[in-house]
Amino acid sequence: MRFEYLNSYDRSFKKLRSNTQKRIAKAISQFIDFILTGQKPEGLGLKKLHKDYWEIRVGLSIRILFELKSNLVTFILVGDHNQIKRFLR
Repeated sequence: MRFEYLNSYDRSFKKLRSNTQKRIAKAISQFIDFILTGQKPEGLGLKKLHKDYWEIRVGLSIRILFELKSNLVTFILVGDHNQIKRFLR
């Protein structure tokens, strides 16, 4: 499995506070462990949104949007519910 981060992800990630960035990094690390081991950690908040698009919830307001295709996970955006919804339109 390959993992890549789009520029849109990097830009949205850099705008966040450092403590939020740490929580996001931890959630992504847990997600990658889940992909590699098949053991889903409690509280990951993984949800399928549309076709190949999925999200991981980081707390109540922050979500990580990614695309999951056969051997590639592409992290697209970090944002709130409305930002994710706008992207999917």
